[in-house]
Amino acid sequence: MKFSKLFIPGPTHVTSDIMEAFSNPQIGHRTPEISDIINYIVKGIQNLLYTQNHIYLTSHAATGLWEMGTKNSVEKGVLHAVNGAFSSKWALSSEQSGFTTQRIDFDWGNGIDVQQLDSELSTGKYDVFAMVHNETSTGAMSNLDAISKLLKSKYPDIIWLVDAVSSMAGIKIEVDRLGIDFILSSTQKAWGLPAGFSICAVSDRLIEKSKDIKNKGYFLDIQTYEKYYAKNQTPTTPSIPHMYGLKKVLSLIEDEGLESRWERHKNMSKYTRNWVETHQQEIFTSPDAISYTLTCIKNVQDWNIEKINEDLLSKGFRMDRGYGKFRFKTFRIPHMGNIHMEDLKEYLNIFESVICR
Repeated sequence: MKFSKLFIPGPTHVTSDIMEAFSNPQIGHRTPEISDIINYIVKGIQNLLYTQNHIYLTSHAATGLWEMGTKNSVEKGVLHAVNGAFSSKWALSSEQSGFTTQRIDFDWGNGIDVQQLDSELSTGKYDVFAMVHNETSTGAMSNLDAISKLLKSKYPDIIWLVDAVSSMAGIKIEVDRLGIDFILSSTQKAWGLPAGFSICAVSDRLIEKSKDIKNKGYFLDIQTYEKYYAKNQTPTTPSIPHMYGLKKVLSLIEDEGLESRWERHKNMSKYTRNWVETHQQEIFTSPDAISYTLTCIKNVQDWNIEKINEDLLSKGFRMDRGYGKFRFKTFRIPHMGNIHMEDLKEYLNIFESVICR
């Protein structure tokens, strides 16, 4: 059976050399061999995130890391910035976990407004702030530098949690300079790996705070991970094929060079926006919140998205058709991970041939 090349925002296209790495032999998860692989991965991720923070590797969806972040940090209350589907789901996770939770809402397609954030944080009701850096549902990227400046200057004791599922490995994030306490991602987007594996970086002060928080359970307790971190191991049996795949991706990133990788994603984002303008469609996202890893397009030309997808499938590509309440009203074009400019141009040229019939 032949599968279509994925041009959806996740899971994204995985190249054959990365898939080949998944076929390496299974090894024991308490052996020197796996510790060597984990050590390589940890150092590579620290380099990519410009951080010395501890890196945890987890064999589950990033949704689980939402709860690792909150369960190890919230004592007073958590403020969730909500500007799309995934930031809304994270807030729901906190509500259903029983935390004192407050949402601060922003129009979908916009980034986080720092003045509004400041006003809400000034109430003093929160010890944790949680946000999504790059809202995959709308293609809106919030300004981490502006938020970092606010938190450092006025709210230095607040623990800062960041979901970077569709930005990590595609957009430059200087974790230590920004002061992010907990940043998480999963592997099926800008990392360009199959789904089912997640990554987080955890600050020293969050590790310390976690020690005093009760009723965290075992599986998501940071202290559980700390017991194995120094040994370059994971608390439970990990997905070893993902370890091989992640090691391969990090070697490819090293060959490409970090700055070249960040620039590639910016260039593809610009090329896509120009294509959208040429075809008299509109960018759904606010101009000050443009993402470098995906572009969300408002379907003002009322293209028949379902028919376009069928035609693209016949040519070997699967397109995105919008997320949730924006299905068919928008569509998203990913330009991240294993997608390079030549791949993007090929896809958009074929897309154009379909709509010009």
